[in-house]
Amino acid sequence: MARPPQQRSAAQRGATRQAHSAKQKPVWRAQGFDFKLYLRQHQAFLIESLTRLLGHPLASAMTIMVIAISLSLPGGLFVLLKNVQSVTDRWEQQSVISLYLFSQLEDTEALSLSHQLSSRADVLSVEYISKEEGLRYFEQSSGYEQIMSTLPENPLPIVLKVIPKAIVDLNTLPDLQALRDHLQSLPQVEYAQLDAEWLQRLATMISFGERFVYAISALLVIAVLLIVGNTIRMAVESRRDEVLVMKLVGATNSYIRRPFLYMGFWFGVLGGLFASICILMLSWWVSSPAEQLIELYHAGFELQSFNAVEIIMCLTISAVIGVIGSWVAVSRHIRDIELQ
Repeated sequence: MARPPQQRSAAQRGATRQAHSAKQKPVWRAQGFDFKLYLRQHQAFLIESLTRLLGHPLASAMTIMVIAISLSLPGGLFVLLKNVQSVTDRWEQQSVISLYLFSQLEDTEALSLSHQLSSRADVLSVEYISKEEGLRYFEQSSGYEQIMSTLPENPLPIVLKVIPKAIVDLNTLPDLQALRDHLQSLPQVEYAQLDAEWLQRLATMISFGERFVYAISALLVIAVLLIVGNTIRMAVESRRDEVLVMKLVGATNSYIRRPFLYMGFWFGVLGGLFASICILMLSWWVSSPAEQLIELYHAGFELQSFNAVEIIMCLTISAVIGVIGSWVAVSRHIRDIELQ
């Protein structure tokens, strides 16, 4: 039995007027698409959805903060990974291949080898370190002058420091390793050491970090989708009578879906905004001890945080996630209401 008109809820009366307006002012006219009306409808839904969020500040704030915390973790890991890569970019500039020659090799043979290596197209320069220079450097750095003076002869070999022309980075590391292997095969060389081998270990660690960030980000994106979807599902359930009345007076599913999509949009944008604020505050909080650590190592490195482009990307991604989550939830529940 239908209720009297005076007993209808405000939501039902508003839904009836909203659906009637959609019915009386169709977007598609006989002469074509009414773009101005289409924009006015979207503007109205955008403002209405934000007003509904502000009408329930506590519940909306809790949902937004949960989304912000979920997005802050991958964002913070991204900033950390960006700083690590920036440090490696500063360090990956020079490398040296140290050639330790056989101890019985004469100085003339070592100098001849040095000149041969200097003429190579892939070698920038070669530094010749004699046995005496190596011994003096070892005595100064180790402090074992008295012990070394008691030795019957100098045990250190001649060393050639080969500086390649290629700028050292993770992309040129295989070429440098190939050059090291070639120099190792020379008959005068007893052992060849590439001091950029640590880049391979660092590259493996960075690759692991990237995959870890991607995995965590994917899991938290799914979590945000579930959070938004569940919130929108509850919003649809709370407005079931309004949706039903709008369907009865002829409103389309896309028209009914639109305010809920904008609600998901606002959840995503506000969640991304607060996530960016959290990341910026965290970067500011750790900047002081990080700068002290950088000064101890004389690295000359400046700590990086979210820039304007990355903040816009965070807001865009979070808005898209919110719209997708609300789309999935609304489409399913609108169909369920239609079947009744």
